[in-house]
Amino acid sequence: MAIDNVEVNSATGVDGNNYTTAISNDKLSNDDFLKLLLEEMKMQDPTKPMDTAKMMDSQLQMSTIEANMDMSKAMKSLQASYANSALSTAAGIIGNVVENGTLRKDGSLKAFMVQNVENKDGTMYINAREALGYEDYISYVDGDDKTQIAYNTDGYLYDTDGKLTDTRVKLDEDGRFDLDSKGKLVLLDKDGNVITDTDITDKYAYMGQFMQYSKEVTTMLMSDITKVSG
Repeated sequence: MAIDNVEVNSATGVDGNNYTTAISNDKLSNDDFLKLLLEEMKMQDPTKPMDTAKMMDSQLQMSTIEANMDMSKAMKSLQASYANSALSTAAGIIGNVVENGTLRKDGSLKAFMVQNVENKDGTMYINAREALGYEDYISYVDGDDKTQIAYNTDGYLYDTDGKLTDTRVKLDEDGRFDLDSKGKLVLLDKDGNVITDTDITDKYAYMGQFMQYSKEVTTMLMSDITKVSG
């Protein structure tokens, strides 16, 4: 069994000879062992020489211990290098949309926006928010000011105070905004008639579609990612 923390120190006695004063094994190298072995051979009793086989066995054990220590250091260095490389690679997908093969209730693949990545005991994890789908944005225009306003599933608009109005946006069969040829909103009154009064229609500006993401964060293994989109 290997002994930890062994270092051989020596002191000179009054008789001029060197004596061991401390033992501390992690600084005892193979070369040190050979020097000690040669010194022991010089000091041995000629009538009782050392066992050559035992000498070679001791030498082999020392070489094995030193080689194992070097290998252990190399493995730790390699592990640290791999962890840093993996973290750097994973960081490159922050802000991207990824898939991990999980499905929604309708059978379509879930997509997630990556928020951050982390290394836990050498395993890479991704924290992401699920993409819920696109939502159309509308702003109420008052001079140079624009305020985003909400609407319900039937397209009825809320005013800037959050109150439901009688004005609604025309929707297509998929429940999306049915824009005119110029890409502007088509507004309907409470009777379902198209509003042509520009004093009203110019008050509402279509801002485009934006992906909505869940507030909850989903944690997944980096190795489970099946697709990355920019």
